[in-house]
Formats: sequence, C-alpha cells, structure tokens
Amino acid sequence: MTKCALCGYEFEEKELACHSKCPMSEGCAIICCPNCGFQEVDESKSEVAVLIRRTWQAITQWHQPAQEKTR
Repeated sequence: MTKCALCGYEFEEKELACHSKCPMSEGCAIICCPNCGFQEVDESKSEVAVLIRRTWQAITQWHQPAQEKTR
C-alpha cells in the first residue's frame, strides 16, 4: 500500500494511472497518485535516489562526531 505525500490517499501500485499510458512504464521510478496526480520518485526503484541517500548518510555520519566534540 502506498500513501500519497500530498493528499494522503492510500492506493495500490496497480492503480497508478500515469504508468498505464506511458510507453516506458516498465521499470519506471515515478509514483503518480490516482487521486490528485502528485508525482514522486519511488526510492526503492530509483538507483539515483539510493545513491544520493547513501552518500548523504555517509556525509552526515562523517560530520556527526565532530559536532559532538564541540559540546
């Protein structure tokens, strides 16, 4: 079950209206809310989103001990 970040509507991935008409729908990393049309990246399907998340976590973990030392 997926929940829209904009309107809060809960829906199954099968209901994604934008994917049914797109010729590139197989493997697409965009989730479209069938209620309001809001589009967001499905982070579990996007290799770029996974790479950015891992990089961001590594950066924040690397800086965290330096912040604790100043206290």
